[in-house]
Amino acid sequence: MKTNYFSFVVSLVFIFSCSESPEKAATEVKTPISKPTVVQLDALPDSLQPNPRFISKLKAPQVVRVPLSFSEQRSYFNDGELINLSPPTISPLMVLQDEDGNPVEGTNGPFILGEGGRAQFTTYTSDDGLALDAVNSSLLDRQGHLWFGTSGGGVSHFDGNTFTNYTTVQGLAANNLRSIIEDQSGNIWFGTVGGGASKYDGVSFTNFNTSNGLVDDIVFIIKEDQQGNLWFGTNEGVSKYDGNTFINYTTEEGLAGNVVVSIEEDKEGNLWFGTYGNGVSKYDGNQFISIAATEGLSGDRVRVILKDSKENLWFGTVGEGITKYNGETFENYRIEDGLASNLIRNIAEDKKGNLWFATSGGGISKFDGNTFTTYTTGQGLASNNVLSISEDNSGKLWFGTDGGGISRYDGLGFTTFTTSQGLAANIVMSIAEDPQQNLWFGTPLGGISKFNGKNFINYTTAQGLASDVIFSLYANQNEELWIGRVGGISLFDGKSFTNYSSDQGLTGYDVFSILEDKNGILWIGTDGGGVTQFNGESFTNFTPDQGLAGYAILSIIEDKSSRIWFGAADGGISIFDGKSFTNLTTEQGLIDNTVLSIEEDFAGNFWVGTEHGLNFISSNDLNALLQGNFSETENLFKSFTTTEGLPNDVILQIESFPTGKIAVGTNLGLAIFDSPTANEPMQELKNLELFNSNTGYPVKDLTDGQKGMFLDSRGILWAGTGSNKTALSRLDYSSLLRNEDLPEVALKQIKINEENLSWNLLAQAANNPESEGIPAPQINEEVSVFGRSLSEKEREAMRNRFNSIEFDSIAPFHPIPLNLELPYKNNHLTIDFGTNEISKPELIEYRYMLEGYDQEWSPILKKSEATFGNISEGTYTFKVMARYNGPAATETREWTNPTNYTFTVLPPWFRTWWAYGLYSLIFLSLIYPVSRYQKNQVLKAEQKKARERELAHAREIEKAYAKLEASHEHLKETQSQLIQAEKMASLGELTAGIAHEIQNPLNFVNNFSDVSNELMDEMIEELENGDMEETKAIAEDIKQNLERINLHGKRADSIVKAMLQHSRVGSGKKEPTDLNALADECLRLSFHGLKAKDKTFNADFLTDFDKKLPQLEVIQQDIGRVILNMVNNSFYAVNEKSKAVNGTEYHPYVKITTRHILGGAEITIEDNGPGISTEIINKIFQPFFTTKPTGQGTGLGLSLSYDIIKSHGGDLRVKSSTTTDQGTAFTIYIPE
Repeated sequence: MKTNYFSFVVSLVFIFSCSESPEKAATEVKTPISKPTVVQLDALPDSLQPNPRFISKLKAPQVVRVPLSFSEQRSYFNDGELINLSPPTISPLMVLQDEDGNPVEGTNGPFILGEGGRAQFTTYTSDDGLALDAVNSSLLDRQGHLWFGTSGGGVSHFDGNTFTNYTTVQGLAANNLRSIIEDQSGNIWFGTVGGGASKYDGVSFTNFNTSNGLVDDIVFIIKEDQQGNLWFGTNEGVSKYDGNTFINYTTEEGLAGNVVVSIEEDKEGNLWFGTYGNGVSKYDGNQFISIAATEGLSGDRVRVILKDSKENLWFGTVGEGITKYNGETFENYRIEDGLASNLIRNIAEDKKGNLWFATSGGGISKFDGNTFTTYTTGQGLASNNVLSISEDNSGKLWFGTDGGGISRYDGLGFTTFTTSQGLAANIVMSIAEDPQQNLWFGTPLGGISKFNGKNFINYTTAQGLASDVIFSLYANQNEELWIGRVGGISLFDGKSFTNYSSDQGLTGYDVFSILEDKNGILWIGTDGGGVTQFNGESFTNFTPDQGLAGYAILSIIEDKSSRIWFGAADGGISIFDGKSFTNLTTEQGLIDNTVLSIEEDFAGNFWVGTEHGLNFISSNDLNALLQGNFSETENLFKSFTTTEGLPNDVILQIESFPTGKIAVGTNLGLAIFDSPTANEPMQELKNLELFNSNTGYPVKDLTDGQKGMFLDSRGILWAGTGSNKTALSRLDYSSLLRNEDLPEVALKQIKINEENLSWNLLAQAANNPESEGIPAPQINEEVSVFGRSLSEKEREAMRNRFNSIEFDSIAPFHPIPLNLELPYKNNHLTIDFGTNEISKPELIEYRYMLEGYDQEWSPILKKSEATFGNISEGTYTFKVMARYNGPAATETREWTNPTNYTFTVLPPWFRTWWAYGLYSLIFLSLIYPVSRYQKNQVLKAEQKKARERELAHAREIEKAYAKLEASHEHLKETQSQLIQAEKMASLGELTAGIAHEIQNPLNFVNNFSDVSNELMDEMIEELENGDMEETKAIAEDIKQNLERINLHGKRADSIVKAMLQHSRVGSGKKEPTDLNALADECLRLSFHGLKAKDKTFNADFLTDFDKKLPQLEVIQQDIGRVILNMVNNSFYAVNEKSKAVNGTEYHPYVKITTRHILGGAEITIEDNGPGISTEIINKIFQPFFTTKPTGQGTGLGLSLSYDIIKSHGGDLRVKSSTTTDQGTAFTIYIPE
């Protein structure tokens, strides 16, 4: 629904936004569901108790009497404004008129055209592919396709999708056609003006004219009798054709007149010939008996004769109406009886037994045996000059017109009404029916319309209605109409409007919903004031304060248990039993809380329409929910959305039929399906039917006013839509045309490599390669397939591309090659198919498979084409089946049996039988030489294997040696890496100690530099004062300071040189080394390094050096590393013990002693630490053994130290005690 006409109520947009919302998936229902909220009115505090507002104590409502005629026009004051009133406008429906334009009166008044509105006609013209818009004749063939003969454009064949046109170019005798029939053999015969007759066998045309024995070349009518003889009515008599020869009949043989325009055969086998001006002639095989107007015919110009299903003969005349002949008496009908016109051009009988009369100037008339109903251009017919009538397999009628093309009539199902028929406005918000079966339509822009079946009577503010913006209507049994509008509510009793507003106690400004319950109490749903109860004397208001679900109430119903249901804009549902409100929301399983419509069906089930889908709850489940007897894990509301087949999720309207059908109006048309019985579970939307523009019906988006869709007392469903074109739709559901037969599937075309082919061209090239001229079948197929004749260049190219394709023959009408054999290079196949459903082919669904290629059937598809590529050689069978998805009998909505088509794909040349034979010969010829070759190869292979075994043995030895060498190198590399890691650890400790050692001389340098700088300033000042003695004294002080700076600088230099000497890689050569100095330096560096890392560390370090110890030839870096490692271990040990004793009398120390003994040097590093146990002493020189915590030692220090001393030819020993304070002593001996 479009909501632009609510611009003056912008504040209410949220209420109507449902129609503007895009499609959404259904909201997930919350689980588990909870117990409904129940509000008891008697439990409310006094301040919230609903209080009535009596009209007698307020301003009286405004009463305005409607003028009945213009002579009664008067004025009244509306809130102080003078308003001029006029009588309501009356718009009569279109009625049948005579030649003078006067209405034709019947026993019940004028004959209404059609059903009063615009019928469901669809027009086809030359713009759609029809050869010409002037259509003289038509035929439905046995394939379910239509043929239309035109007045100069040849014949058009229509398969439901496309028109294929044939003219004299394709072999038709002439382009002006007057008659088409299909004979018992399936041939199509055409009667032409000036060319005689043409027979089309599905492949080519064969023509018959006076040269073949036909009495005349102007053929008006063709008829086949029960014996299979063909009768041709011409401008010069009648010709009978038995398949071989013609026998001609004229007035000389007793025919009433030679201009024969109609022929029919009665139940006794007599032939009736209608002449133009001489009545009819009856022929019994022996003689002619003539009947004219004087014997009872309505006229002598008999244009058409029809035998109906009851064996009556109907004669249509030119200018004198129609005559019915029952075999005994004649009965005539003319325009005064309701016939559209007295100029009759054609007659047909439909499947229901109705007779249809095509007229010149009057349109088309339907006769049901009692009354005539006429359809003209006002009801949607393309032209009022109708020349032909055909009925298709689904019961739809096709009318050929003179200049308007073709009109397809889809039956009584749908009729639309707009302002063109007198409706007040094209948007209808609410519909009601009064006790006299008058219908009332409320519009948002034009007030209200009353429809009595003959005319629309419109009421607006000009007749006293308070507003032209109408939201809701309710007609009660007192012949009163309640009108919900902008500003309040009005009551119309047929004479006066009584207008109520807030002045009389009504809450809310706009009234969206109205209901009068079984007790005569009026319930009024407003835009924001909740719901108001009106008993004729007072208004009582209910809002969420009293328990109502919301402030904006969009729908109200009363169920069979006298409970009142309220649908709120954003609060779900409220059920009122007179004492309490019970509220149902998404917490109880609703799909959405915006409730647009509510309906109770005839089985007592409830349907709820929301913005996000449709909800269903059975009466049993509802009682369980209201009584609290339900499982919290089971959702009692069933939800249905587009996923289950609905056209849209916005459910605006719901109506239930007494037959058990449910109609649901959505933003995308109408859905109708079966409602379950009282005890039947609701699992799916059974027998779902969709009616909208997508399925070919005049229903668009429905409006969202209360009862915007309404089922009247006659069973007619009325629906207000949001379209100016379909404004108000009338659905006579019982009269919908339904397909009664399964569709028939036929193959239409075979394409190779996705290219259209002319199979007749390929057949002609294969069978008659030297023939001259273009055969007729080929020309017809080119027109059918390509829409034109091909050039010779195009034909030659097609022959060259597809000359290796073979087939036996070609099927008629649809050129399908039979027993097709495709070369492997042409193994890409496309198959076009269709059905005999020509009215609504878009409602056909297909499934197909190619046996031998596909493993299973295809998904359900709308496309009528299947393509298969890269097909392997073999024989395949294509199967296709169809079903109709529109209104149809239940059994005819099933799938058809498969239609089959078998073809073969040949193998490529290298997989043919002769190729395999050649392969065999080649194989046999190669056996002997191959055998000798193989023996030689075996001998050579054995010799080669022997040599390879010898070489392999040698290579294994070489590999083992190489592997051993690699392992050795890997071990050496690993050892170097480990040594380097230990060196880096030592270097880190060395660096920390040096940093501390170098700090003292640097402090001296900085201090003396600062003092000297100050002395320089003083000396400059004294020089300026001329005091030389003082200047000399200051200079002497500066000199002493510079000497101290020099002294401490050299001290720092010696420390750095010692570090470099200790840390450099060196050459690995022995050189004379002062071991006392080396030991002293290592001791100091170790102490200061540990002090730098641990501020709490404190220990004494002592030395006892032998001053007579000579310098020894050693690798200085290695011996220094050994001493530093030993000292570090000792300092670590005493520090750990100091922490363990925790403040007791313990004075840690580390001492180094050197001695010159046994021709070498002995260095002892001792401490008073915790000592080393005997078990550990045995392991301390093993690689990777450490007693320090993880991450604080590598376990390589002592092992590497041991190796270094041994490499110098010395010895390393350890002595320790864990029970005394002697601690541990490491003794190093290095020989000279």
